[in-house]
Amino acid sequence: MCDDATLRGSCYEIDLEAIRHNYRQLRAHLGGHVKIHACLKRNGYGCGAGPVAAALASEGTYGFAVASLMDAIAIRREGVSNPVLLYPGSGIAAARTIDALGLTVSISSIDELRQWRSVIGRLRVFLKVDLGFFRAGATPLSVCELLAAAADDPRVCVEGMYAHMSELPTSGTRAAREQFGRMRAIVTRAERRGLRPPLVMMSSTDGVLNHPEMDFDAVDPGALFFGVAEGTKGPRSMPLQPALKTVRTRLVSVKRTDRSLGTVPDVAGLRRGMLLGVIGMGWGDGLPRQLPPNITALVRGRRARLLPPSHLEHIRIDLSDVPDARFGDEVVLLGKQGDQTITHEEIAFQWGTDVVGLYGLLRDHIPKIYL
Repeated sequence: MCDDATLRGSCYEIDLEAIRHNYRQLRAHLGGHVKIHACLKRNGYGCGAGPVAAALASEGTYGFAVASLMDAIAIRREGVSNPVLLYPGSGIAAARTIDALGLTVSISSIDELRQWRSVIGRLRVFLKVDLGFFRAGATPLSVCELLAAAADDPRVCVEGMYAHMSELPTSGTRAAREQFGRMRAIVTRAERRGLRPPLVMMSSTDGVLNHPEMDFDAVDPGALFFGVAEGTKGPRSMPLQPALKTVRTRLVSVKRTDRSLGTVPDVAGLRRGMLLGVIGMGWGDGLPRQLPPNITALVRGRRARLLPPSHLEHIRIDLSDVPDARFGDEVVLLGKQGDQTITHEEIAFQWGTDVVGLYGLLRDHIPKIYL
């Protein structure tokens, strides 16, 4: 029997030690009282929520935060018992699973609180606050009313209160300061009424790197653990390592084109007499559907150009500069092969995204090899 990567012919290599390293970098910059809820949404940024959670739990992280219940299940299946906060995403139809796994739900209104109370006997909640992101969360004016309603029910355990700073295009340093001011005002009002939750949290990756004053009691960064962080030259400069080490597949076909194929199609890069290969990945595997010009992969330590159009599970590759290429040869789309390296920044630029967008393109059906 073969492993999944061998059977599929393609895989991602995930460096768990890099993730542990990034956690240790963050922990060294935080006060000892500040807890870390590692955000592992989108299946741990495509790297596998379960194995990543297990690696971070071994480093001592306090808890985790996910939007998908499936990610929470994956974490529990790894034997990780740390607290898991569910961001908005799951509905009350999943109540039995949420209760059985000991998960904490987010609430943004009294109506949500009432619905969750109706289906879970002992309800753990984090109150989510909208500070100006115009997404999920209670408005600053309604927070104390919601906290009071939760406090009045002995079946409800309010574990914390959190917010996510705005990522809208109009957001900036001034907006961050305004949102921080709103959060402090909310905490002050809650304290005066004896309603302050045990944990207050508002810093994701950008917050912990650039706004140390926003630490409060806990932080919930995500991209940082995978080495994806803009602004690492801010107040908290830390050397981060990429979690995604390699994206690789194989040549599933190699042939010399000849005149028996008929007229060469009017497709960029195709010509008679060329050594033409096909790789075993396509746009259904997260690669660009519209291939940009000059995008390359590594075969036998040399660069070879991918040719449009991209298909669901296959893409053509020009092997003219790799005349010794053979069926089954490894093809590296990201990472190192021989003396050549394709970096995260290079592939993100070629694919028309940024590095965090690259992680978002990782597909769950592609096997992962953990280093």
